Amino acid sequence: MKVLLFFILALVFSPLKSYAYLDLGTGSYMLQLLIATLVGALYALKIYWRKIKVYIKNIISRKECEH
Repeated sequence: MKVLLFFILALVFSPLKSYAYLDLGTGSYMLQLLIATLVGALYALKIYWRKIKVYIKNIISRKECEH
């Protein structure tokens, strides 16, 4: 009940128009964040690649031993 009341009050007191402004550099910043995330993930994969391969090999070998 409190949640419903909160949402009703939020709708009543929220402005009808938003005067938000996106700077010209916002798009390039978002692209930079995306590229940095991808490069970081690839670097982490590179660092832990041997451990991942050994882990997968262990899983596969356990399944073959069970059959």
